[in-house]
Amino acid sequence: MSNVVLIIQQFFSVILSAILAFIPFSGSASFEKEDENTRLTVAIVSDVHIDDRLPIGKLALKSIYRDMNKFDPDAVAVLGDLTNYGDYKTTEKFFKITVDTLDEGIQPVIISGNHDIGHAKEADGERMNQEALADFIDLCNKYLDYGIDKPAYTIEVNGYHFICINDESVDNWDHPEYSDETLSFIDSELAKYAVNGMPVFVCMHVPVSDVHGEENFYEGGGLEEPWDTQIKTIMEKYDNVFCLSGHFHKGLSNDISNPTYVTVNGVHYLNLPSSLMPNWPKDIAINGLGFIMTVTDTAVTFRCRNYYMHNWYSVFDYTTPLV
Repeated sequence: MSNVVLIIQQFFSVILSAILAFIPFSGSASFEKEDENTRLTVAIVSDVHIDDRLPIGKLALKSIYRDMNKFDPDAVAVLGDLTNYGDYKTTEKFFKITVDTLDEGIQPVIISGNHDIGHAKEADGERMNQEALADFIDLCNKYLDYGIDKPAYTIEVNGYHFICINDESVDNWDHPEYSDETLSFIDSELAKYAVNGMPVFVCMHVPVSDVHGEENFYEGGGLEEPWDTQIKTIMEKYDNVFCLSGHFHKGLSNDISNPTYVTVNGVHYLNLPSSLMPNWPKDIAINGLGFIMTVTDTAVTFRCRNYYMHNWYSVFDYTTPLV
C-alpha cells in the first residue's frame, strides 16, 4: 500500500472512529437473558477486518464487544476475517482486544478467514498460508488457552459444542481446503455430540456452495469441490446441525433467492454480514450487524442486532425447533 493511500485511509478512519465513539447506547431492554428456559446465549459476528494501521476497525471491534457484554453471553463467536491482511501484528492485536474488552467468563469462539490466511501474502513480508495458520493457532493458545495443535477443534460451552474449521490450503487466496483428517474430525465430533436432540454448531468462514443465494449473489464464492460435497454430506447425516459462516458480505435478506438463514437437507445455515467492510444486498446493507443466539431444550433462536447502533432488526429473527 502506498504511503499516500495509507494516509488517506488513516484520515477517513479517524473521522469514522470519532463518529462511532459517540453513538449512544440504547435499545437493549427487549432482550431477556433471564428466561429460565435459556441454556446458552452466544453473540455472533463476522468479518471485523481490523488493520493495526487504521483506528476505525479496532474501535469498531471494541464497540461490538462492549455491546455484547451487556447481554452477559456465555460465548462470543467471531467467524473469520479477523484482520484485513493477516499480518502478525494485526492478528495479535485482534486477540489482545478480545481478551481485554470481553467481560470475564465469556468464552471466545474464534476461527480464521481467507483474509487471515490466504491474504496474508499481501501483507509485509508475504507470509504464506501455512505460516499464517500456524501463527493463528499459536495466538489462540497464547491468548485464549485453546490448547490446540490442529486447524480443526471443538469448543464446549455449557455442554453445547462448536466445531471450528480453518483453511489448510498452501497458497489459495479465497477458497479454503481441508485435509482428510479434518473431514474425519467433523464427522466424528458430530457423531459424538449431535445426539439426544442436542444442536451442534459448525463454524466455517466460507459458506458451502448453493446456499444464501451464492449462485445469484456471489457465483463461485462458496466452498469448492471436493470439500463442498464432502462437508455437506457429513452434516446431512445428523440432526440439529447449524452451520455458521461469514465471507459473502451480503448484508441481510429474507429474499428466497438471497436468504440470510436457510435450511437445506436438514442442515440449518446462517450467513453473517460483514460487520466492518461494505455489504451488498437488496435489503439491509449497513455495518455493525450480527446475531445473538439463544438455545433452549426445544429450539434455537437467532436475533439480529446492530452492535454499533445498539438496536434490533426483528424482521431477520429466526427460530428453529429442534428435532
